[in-house]
Amino acid sequence: MPQAHQADFTWIDGRFVRDAVVTVGDDGRIASVGVETGDEQTVERLRGRVLLPGFVNAHSHAFQRLLRGRVEARPADRAGGDFWGWREAMYRAVDRLDPDDFERATRLAFVEMALAGWTHVVEFHYVHHQAGGVPYDDPHELSRRVLAAAEFAGIGITLLRVAYQRGGPGVEAGGGQLRFVDTLDEYALALDELDAFRSSGPRPVGVGVAAHSVRALDGDFLRGLAVLAEGDPGVVHAHVSEQPREIEQCLAEHGRRPVELLDEVGLLGPRFTAVHATHLGPGEPALLGRAGSAVCVCPTTERNLGDGLPDLTALLDARVPLALGSDSQARIDAFAEARALEDGERLRSGRRVVLPRSGTTAAVVLGAATTGGARAAGLDAGRIEVGARADLITVALRDPAFAGTVGDPEAVAGALVLGGTPAMVEDVWVGGRRIVEGGRHPGLTRAARAFDEVVPRVYG
Repeated sequence: MPQAHQADFTWIDGRFVRDAVVTVGDDGRIASVGVETGDEQTVERLRGRVLLPGFVNAHSHAFQRLLRGRVEARPADRAGGDFWGWREAMYRAVDRLDPDDFERATRLAFVEMALAGWTHVVEFHYVHHQAGGVPYDDPHELSRRVLAAAEFAGIGITLLRVAYQRGGPGVEAGGGQLRFVDTLDEYALALDELDAFRSSGPRPVGVGVAAHSVRALDGDFLRGLAVLAEGDPGVVHAHVSEQPREIEQCLAEHGRRPVELLDEVGLLGPRFTAVHATHLGPGEPALLGRAGSAVCVCPTTERNLGDGLPDLTALLDARVPLALGSDSQARIDAFAEARALEDGERLRSGRRVVLPRSGTTAAVVLGAATTGGARAAGLDAGRIEVGARADLITVALRDPAFAGTVGDPEAVAGALVLGGTPAMVEDVWVGGRRIVEGGRHPGLTRAARAFDEVVPRVYG
């Protein structure tokens, strides 16, 4: 039986429309959008709420939820922390995780995402083996655990099998990195076998190709990945230019910057998403734009790690689509990620309302969270129109953040962008199936208790 929902305002084509009725078919896709419903339909009146496309988390390392609050003290032997010190803490944590613990950590992160309005996640999955690098009897053990965690939470997932070869140019992998490492042949076999996990059902599962970074892969491996990507229907992602040291190493090894190298080896293209792109050179945004590639920005993680502020104006001028990700799970808050796009660019440029070429800031930043994220995930969602997946969320207007705006759709959108929080999320549907109702997820208590059991084993 089709479902029909009518909120006070519905986000359609980059603006809020009053009292629209959205009908969802039995196939989990949007069947109609309008103001009339058939006689046999019962409309669920979502009073005091706005209806939006579900947010798509285009870059996640879910197990890193374990690091939240654990890496915020200044090291006694240094003037301050940095990305590289954080990375060592991450290696120490990951080396202590068995498959059960890995799944429990991932499960809580995914439940938090659902509660925050993320309906789909692109999991940049690079932990493949046991501590020390010994493969599991089932080489897809940890991939299965990630997929099981997504199923528990009810969200859709695009699983990226991440290629990782070395510790850096001329440096063999060691320590915690050994859990990440594959040869090109091993990677190709794993990617081929993961094809069996793809599903387009009510909770979609996608599979894709990912290069960890130009630090972690040499030129031959990158070229081999490009060949594999040509034969794979999924998306292609890579960490790109997150840290200045990465660029220095790439220039020393290859004589070109990371985006230039990725273009040369054949990885850029319409299915490619560069994650972070914080320190691009003058010509690199245009190179991404000509290739039809996208950029996923992860503002709360990039601030937490001290990465810097990307030049979003240059990317938008080059017509590079933007997406958003929660990355290290320092914070799981789609609203914070979205508004940080504009906030960061205002700080970087010293101007206001800088991202929209015309229209509103809300259209740009919510577009990154919805249509931009869906593009990066290879997902037919992120918009409320006939035929799209019914991945939907509602946000309650009763919050004081909306006071004085409810009669003006543009003001509602502005208030949502400026003051939205996960606490405002009331309902979440994935493929037409409601997984959050009244701001509650049925699996939260169980997931949190299991997570609490993991923490002493990692940090005790």
